[in-house]
Amino acid sequence: MSHQLSSEEQLEEIKGFFAKTWKIMVAVLVIGLLAFYGWRYWQSYKAEKAIESSDKYEQLIAQLDDNKPDSVNELVAFAKDNDTIYSVFANLRAAKFYVEVLKDYSGAQTLLVDALKKTDSEPVKAITNIRIARLQYQQGQYQDSLTSLSHVTSESWGSVINDLRGDVLVKMTRYADAVSAYNVALTSNPTKDLEENIKMKLNQVEYLKAKQQAEQEAQAKKTATEESKN
Repeated sequence: MSHQLSSEEQLEEIKGFFAKTWKIMVAVLVIGLLAFYGWRYWQSYKAEKAIESSDKYEQLIAQLDDNKPDSVNELVAFAKDNDTIYSVFANLRAAKFYVEVLKDYSGAQTLLVDALKKTDSEPVKAITNIRIARLQYQQGQYQDSLTSLSHVTSESWGSVINDLRGDVLVKMTRYADAVSAYNVALTSNPTKDLEENIKMKLNQVEYLKAKQQAEQEAQAKKTATEESKN
């Protein structure tokens, strides 16, 4: 009899527990189901949006016409409003059009800077920083160009980065530094064509370096002579 009462008491305790907590348990179950199906919906939504963005991107690329400067406008608008990786691709392609067709280097740079803000991909960031550095070089923004190149740290870009760095330093008449940059580029596994191009530039800059050093030494002697007379 005592055993029977004990079982009944246990049953009553279980019923009491469920009576007090059933709302919480149902809420937890509902939240779990909503989270699961919400996550699945979000993944499905992202996949569908990526496909949709890919199709739109390809369509806008096909519409580009070198003879129609305004043909890039929709691609720029797409890059601004879209939030997928295709927005970054659109920025890069539109920037190329700005450079090659519109000759608008400043506008192209703005598009590339925007692309940098929208990606965490290191390869994409490296390519974008190099393109920005080239545009800054073309616009005479030499110190800014060096800064952009400093953001690219991967050794795989060593030859390209130091080749461009050498070009920038030549424009700044920092010939000794340019020689060093070109030499680093030559030891960073450049392509055959790039290697030949670097060697030609290196020969020219070594001459400019020697000439600059001779002029500086002559100026130093002249200054010393004038000071000794005084």
